[in-house]
Amino acid sequence: MHQSLKGREIILYAKTLAPTLGKKERSIAHFIENNPDVISTMRINEVSKFLKVSIASITKVSKKLGCSGFHELKNSISEISASDQDSLQQDFHISSRYEDILERTFLNSILALQESLTLINSEVFNQVALLLINFNENNKIILAGCGGSRSICDDFHHKLLKIGIFSNVYYDSHMQQMSASLMKPGDILFAVSHSGKTADVINMLKTARENGADTVSITNYFNSPVTQVSDYAIISSVKNNPITGENASTRIVHLNILDALFTILANERGQKSQDSLQKTRDSVQSKRI
Repeated sequence: MHQSLKGREIILYAKTLAPTLGKKERSIAHFIENNPDVISTMRINEVSKFLKVSIASITKVSKKLGCSGFHELKNSISEISASDQDSLQQDFHISSRYEDILERTFLNSILALQESLTLINSEVFNQVALLLINFNENNKIILAGCGGSRSICDDFHHKLLKIGIFSNVYYDSHMQQMSASLMKPGDILFAVSHSGKTADVINMLKTARENGADTVSITNYFNSPVTQVSDYAIISSVKNNPITGENASTRIVHLNILDALFTILANERGQKSQDSLQKTRDSVQSKRI
């Protein structure tokens, strides 16, 4: 690639180039494509640490995108205007055929899952899994989320209950903060926030952490405020969808992250999980017609 590219052109070319690259270089290209507003403020070592790739690989991809190196890449991306960033999202064209929209919606979710699988830090994910496995049931698990993220917390709360683990989800902001103020070492606060900027969630994380509880955040943006007040941050970093909402694709990914953690925990608990699953199934059998 010898042609000099600028701003928006780099993002579009990264999208085109990504499928032709190896796994690590592909994750770099996807990250550049999906996070132009974030990457323009990052240092190369921060990208390297987050993606678990070498600085040399980042430099190599930068050159493939027509830049002399990462410094030129981030400077070019920083020139993208807000209107240009919005136009980058306008690739979900409305079709008159409803089945086309159905197919495109499914494909966008599949793509989000595939991209996230290459981007999620497996070391952090494993640490969170061990945190759950070693959790003492005399302690508390509190789930925190607002808006669309609240439904993700509800789903995880439901799954944990099926295997005999009690957790709490609070919807009122006062009760959220009160519950965080009573957390102690051994307790776990799981916070889900697409933007990573929700004030109520951030305040809960701060308070719980100050009290010695373990804090976990699941978000879509590297270096967002929730990651700064979490002991463990699982970051999906997937592209937003302009039609189905700001966090539509991310919601699918976050549900799958928690499903994976639930599956690991259920397997590790062995017969205890099986017994609880049977009891909870039997308890609602009379509700079925």
